[in-house]
Amino acid sequence: MNMKRISVAVAAAVLSAGAFAHGPSVTPDSEIWISGASAQDKALAALFTDLCDAGTLDEFKDNANPSKPGKAHSAYFCTLSPANVPGLSAAQKVLLHKRSAGGSGQGVQPVADGVAIEAMAIDNGNCTETSAGSQDWRCTISNPGDLENKVSDAGISDVEPALFVGPNVPPSSVPVTASQLANIDVTSMNAVIFGVPVTEALRDALQEVQGLTVGAEDEANMPSLSKSQVSSIISGATKDWDQFKVDNGGTIVGLASYPFTTAAAPTLEGPLSKPLVNVCRRVPGSGTQAQMNAKFNSSPCAAGANPTALASATNPFFGPIIVENSGSGDVSACLNAADTAGKWAVGVQSLEKGADASGLTDQFRFVKVDGVAPTLENVAANKYFDWVETTMQWRKAAAPVPGPTGDTLTIVQKIASDASSPATINSLNVKFAHPFATNPGAYLALSTNGHTPSFPFDPTNPVATATHAFSGAPNSCSTPVSNTDSEL
Repeated sequence: MNMKRISVAVAAAVLSAGAFAHGPSVTPDSEIWISGASAQDKALAALFTDLCDAGTLDEFKDNANPSKPGKAHSAYFCTLSPANVPGLSAAQKVLLHKRSAGGSGQGVQPVADGVAIEAMAIDNGNCTETSAGSQDWRCTISNPGDLENKVSDAGISDVEPALFVGPNVPPSSVPVTASQLANIDVTSMNAVIFGVPVTEALRDALQEVQGLTVGAEDEANMPSLSKSQVSSIISGATKDWDQFKVDNGGTIVGLASYPFTTAAAPTLEGPLSKPLVNVCRRVPGSGTQAQMNAKFNSSPCAAGANPTALASATNPFFGPIIVENSGSGDVSACLNAADTAGKWAVGVQSLEKGADASGLTDQFRFVKVDGVAPTLENVAANKYFDWVETTMQWRKAAAPVPGPTGDTLTIVQKIASDASSPATINSLNVKFAHPFATNPGAYLALSTNGHTPSFPFDPTNPVATATHAFSGAPNSCSTPVSNTDSEL
């Protein structure tokens, strides 16, 4: 046996496997900084990956929370070529940074004003490959130089930039202004479906009292809360779970005091040992929270609307317990921790969370709202209301701080364009396999972007039949209206 020849072959195989790697030591030809909506992170990653030349992608995620890597910062480094990005001047190594910390608000005003915000570096000796040749990296963000101040080239928000007023203004910030809106080009990307996630133990309890099969994951056995009940919870009006009354064979009891036979009662909390309501919400400035404020509390849409409770409303004696979370990954962690502790909690998430292509990933479950499940079919048939049109925005060339130009603008516009493609959205939707959904998914293409829906609904052509946009940019405060044929 010729050992020299074998050694050469092995070396060649190793070299080939790493030949297209774009690690921290590789100098990019260009860098792009995007900030904003964390609910869109999986979609953005998939969209950028589809543009990369095969085998060239290295992914970088912050490891601040090892169980949810990348919840605050991520980066994607690969070779892009004109074949995949028409209009690109030449093939080049492109490093795309995505800041998710702070949510959608970080993709609106800082973008409009051209203000530098923190983004994750990958070349500070802070990134380690999870295994040799995996092209999958974990990065620290707590050491000097791990984060650097950069002006975002583009921003993503779950809702239109104009909604970042009132309760949606990030701390130490001011409402978005007309002059800021005039600085940016805004394009609708797709429709994203949101839902009401509850801890798994609370889901089981609701199933038992509603006469459903406890632990079942199908749509028929999915419990329901009303829109008003959800509003009462997130507003802090419902402080403990016994404020919800149920009929136990003619005797009215509090929900938490129901004599469960299959489900488990909640952990009693605080000095008074009460079944306190826990809410895992997002921080002001989050588009995910902004859409919940609008959809469930009409805030800031209507004068005098009931506000969503902040962490300052927490009452450890009587409830509720309100936890504000920077990113959607933090909400997942909050709900998981609550379920592990036996607490009943309610949160806010898009259908991009809680499941991957293989199924469930977390200790929370979505519930129906007013008896309707958050599915692609129900949104397309205009039966489920909790969805919004996601936008991507970038500064205009004439803005005081000029926006992206050349290849950077070409790449940003390509990402925004592909985000509205039914074929692309179909390839994304299969990654979110919630077992209650016949057709898994979190996104729909928009008929306002020129796409035609199918009847009956076709998951390979997922297109919304209604819109919140009546005169340009969408208005999430409005009731969506059909702008094409729709099912009865």
